[in-house]
Amino acid sequence: RSTTSEDGNAGKKLLIARRMIEAGVRCVSVSFSDFDTHEGNFPRMKQLLPIVDNAIHALITDLEERGMLNDVAIVVWGEFGRTPRIDPKSGGRHHWPEVTPALLAGGGFKGGQIIGATDHHGARVVARPVTFQDIFASLYKSLNINPLTTILDPNGRPQHLLDNGIPIRELF
Repeated sequence: RSTTSEDGNAGKKLLIARRMIEAGVRCVSVSFSDFDTHEGNFPRMKQLLPIVDNAIHALITDLEERGMLNDVAIVVWGEFGRTPRIDPKSGGRHHWPEVTPALLAGGGFKGGQIIGATDHHGARVVARPVTFQDIFASLYKSLNINPLTTILDPNGRPQHLLDNGIPIRELF
């Protein structure tokens, strides 16, 4: 499906990603920029979120219609969350590592659920914390790779795939 967003780029990027997967590429990374909203958070989100939402919806629908969704893990994730409070001078939200949302779809994961909870401000995790290493452990498990695997680096030293991390049980 050639569903593109208003700006044309988000949908096109994900369409290219889907075509790459169909061609046999095993891992595709797509980047969306302009989410670093230290200033003018609300107008930027009003513009950006529908674009990304529509593009991701089209990708998931596309993969499902092609029978590929269970074989492709989709991860939408930033490196940190945003402050629960708006900066009164800039109207922005700054970096906030305490709570970082992530979206996982496909990949054989059980969907349609929210895992974890924050306080009513979105400032602190209050139930079922999940770490980035748990997400990676879940991705490894979905690929039938034991997340506890140790490999040798080029110098012959053992390296763990993950230092910590337990697959997220709700996904399986």
